Amino acid sequence: MNMNLRRIFFRKKETYSRISVRHDCQIDATLLMIDRMISFEGRLIDFSAGGAMFRPKLAYLMDRRDVPVCLTAGGVEVFGRIMRTTPAGFGLRFDEPLEEEDVVTLLGLDKKRKPKDDIEFFVD
Repeated sequence: MNMNLRRIFFRKKETYSRISVRHDCQIDATLLMIDRMISFEGRLIDFSAGGAMFRPKLAYLMDRRDVPVCLTAGGVEVFGRIMRTTPAGFGLRFDEPLEEEDVVTLLGLDKKRKPKDDIEFFVD
């Protein structure tokens, strides 16, 4: 029996491709952790139709994973889960992808975006 150790220990990493375009932003938002009914004020630092990165106004981030949350920004309310915690904030995955009008609404709230910037990203 011949074993190839290279194939066992040096496997090729699978590539990951995003379904939705990720937008850098600075949008004030509130994150409600549904399991404990605790809300955190903070800022969305980037988002896509499928998820977002939320940075709470905390000095220290507790490591959280698979926690059900409700994200509220402007008039948009989205349910999802915390998938990971990084020094940048909480990585969220939404239960349902955002609709086009919700993405446009969130981009309109962005503090980094200039009024002349085009916010129509969907092509019919």
